[in-house]
Amino acid sequence: MSRVVIVSGPPGSGKTSVSALLAKADPRGLHLPSDLFYDFPAHPVPPYRAGADAQNTAVIRAVCRAAASFAADGYRVCLDGVFGPWFLPLVAREFEATGTQVAYALLEVDLEEALARVRQRSGPEMDTMVRTMHSAFQQPAPGLDGHRIATMARTPEAIAQAIAHQLASDALRLDLRSWALADR
Repeated sequence: MSRVVIVSGPPGSGKTSVSALLAKADPRGLHLPSDLFYDFPAHPVPPYRAGADAQNTAVIRAVCRAAASFAADGYRVCLDGVFGPWFLPLVAREFEATGTQVAYALLEVDLEEALARVRQRSGPEMDTMVRTMHSAFQQPAPGLDGHRIATMARTPEAIAQAIAHQLASDALRLDLRSWALADR
């Protein structure tokens, strides 16, 4: 069974709510929200903006290393964040180096629902970012069809239950070796 469960998707897809539920359902569960790591740089660049690549790479590496450390200590880490397919080669290399087993759930949400959810917590000033990130997640991602989880009109509890069912059968395991080699 995977020791790290990455719950990814665009803003407004329910990553944080679902990850918290998954972590709480496991006696050794740990919820690690990757958004916290973007607050660490003293002069952060919004991660969806041009010029944020170096920062984003450093943050993803740090998050993966923290998750692998917790997993090595026996925790079942529910890592939530915008770990789009474009980051999977980096993610895979980081986890493969530690021998950590990883599952990947890609939450899908339609744009209008994503906008409504983000507006509810942050207001309309985030619309451009939500549209940008939603569009990025719409790009084809070979090998991830079995990792997609529809969230539209479903409660976080129902989504977490669906993911837990797939985790139990190892259906969401990420093939680290093939992803680690993907962009070399």
